[in-house]
Amino acid sequence: MKKNKFFRATLILTLLILAAGTIFWFTAIFRLSLPKKKIVINGKEISVWIAQTETAREGGLQNIIWLPKNSGMLFVFARPGQYCFWNKNTLRSLKLIFMRDGKVTEEVFLRPIWKGKQTICPVYDADSVLEVIE
Repeated sequence: MKKNKFFRATLILTLLILAAGTIFWFTAIFRLSLPKKKIVINGKEISVWIAQTETAREGGLQNIIWLPKNSGMLFVFARPGQYCFWNKNTLRSLKLIFMRDGKVTEEVFLRPIWKGKQTICPVYDADSVLEVIE
């Protein structure tokens, strides 16, 4: 009886580790395909993936469980506008930093959400938005 419980517990733990590893691996592979650079915001250097395509912008940081400290995704737009963001399937809190001509215009926090989505629209026009996990 004890062997059976130990086997079940070991199997469950192994499956959880494999699932977490697979999710991390797939998210890392996706992010490696995007251009990356370092930017400085409020005196802090941040490594960012550049979301220049509509597909990359739509996905954002959805389903991301982990990111290295001081990293995120930079959304770049062809012209300034009031671009709305949502946190669909966002497993962590997000901080959105809206910018125009390299200057911060506003910051917004989004809470994690597993189902549904919360949409945030900025007050001011922005030409880029930095999304970081809080």
